Amino acid sequence: MNKNNPDHQPQGYLPALTGIRFVAILHIFCFHLWVLFDMEKQPGMENLLRDMQELPAPLFTAIANGWMSTSFFFLLSGFILAYLYWGKDGQLSVPKKTFWLARAIRIYPIHLILILITFALTVGYQLSLGTSPGLLFASGVATITLMQAWYPDLVPVWSWPTWTISALVFLYAVMPFLLPGLAKLSRRAMILLLCVLPIISLLPTVIYAFYFPTGTEAPQFWKIFIGSTPLFWLAHFIAGILLTRVFRLSRAQPLNQPANRSWFAWGDLALLAVVLIACSQQVAEPVKFFLRHGLMMPLYMIIIVDLARGKGVAARLFSLPGSGFLGETGFSIFIWQNFVMMMCGAFIMFNPEQGQHQFMWAVVCTILLGIISTYLIEKPIARKLRRKWLKRNSSNNEQPSSLPLHQRV
Repeated sequence: MNKNNPDHQPQGYLPALTGIRFVAILHIFCFHLWVLFDMEKQPGMENLLRDMQELPAPLFTAIANGWMSTSFFFLLSGFILAYLYWGKDGQLSVPKKTFWLARAIRIYPIHLILILITFALTVGYQLSLGTSPGLLFASGVATITLMQAWYPDLVPVWSWPTWTISALVFLYAVMPFLLPGLAKLSRRAMILLLCVLPIISLLPTVIYAFYFPTGTEAPQFWKIFIGSTPLFWLAHFIAGILLTRVFRLSRAQPLNQPANRSWFAWGDLALLAVVLIACSQQVAEPVKFFLRHGLMMPLYMIIIVDLARGKGVAARLFSLPGSGFLGETGFSIFIWQNFVMMMCGAFIMFNPEQGQHQFMWAVVCTILLGIISTYLIEKPIARKLRRKWLKRNSSNNEQPSSLPLHQRV
């Protein structure tokens, strides 16, 4: 089956959202590389990712503002899962156990492989830096189970980027309990809640800004706390869920038919606004937390709805051939990026004068690793585990095994 032909898609396939999710995750990864480039470095590490300073100014600025894509990612995750699994009766369309097992099967196997590799490669280095063995152990257990996002000191020890997956684990856990309550709301109440959710999401940032106003350097603990705590991303996730009901978007309704697609969409203007904000200037704290945790949410809602409907230039762009193939690698990129960043640091440690093309190679290698990991490791493992643990649900019409792998997450 040609997954990039809209006329031959399995029901429920959203090519434009798949394509833009890959771009958003890649944007986040490039931001993490920028953090490595911009941070205060130890002697001998000055050339780490030095080729980033040669990037065109607008691109460099957009990468430095890559934190913006995190909120889009959580909003999009809520939308896709509700689009696929929110039944007409207001309940989850598959048993809770099936839903949770499908999530675990997709995430944990490759995560465990990578984190064990990380332990083996870096434990000696961590101890040489004077890191407490107790902290290494506690963070190791939390990171293996993907619980580290709940306590800031545990986040950066082993695999900082996977705090995002840690937050998703929480959102996956609560989703089956959210849907029945949200389904009881009238459409008017849902619209009102959509308008209120950005404000709710901003409340922790308002408190943070009161204690750490512009010009104040907040401790790392509090920066991670405001940016990574899973509960603070619940509003974005719920907003994504509600979009499917407010705009009557569900897997049961055929979408992206050529006859229904227009060249102009408000989502194009919203996406252009996001790009202009990202490229304009580097945003300082706490303003960036205001943008990240609420102010950008309305723009992202408009983008997601029009991309789901296949409307506008952006929908055509993100539905180009290859979008589905790359889109399935999104979670692999999240999980592999810490390994790639470790390799960047190790390379400079042994070659202090190098680093000229490190950013380019880091991006290329991460994409390649994501492709190899997705199609040669993760999918085969997931298929075997699904056959073993989910085979009893194969007769269910809503069983996610009939969907592309990336749509099941």
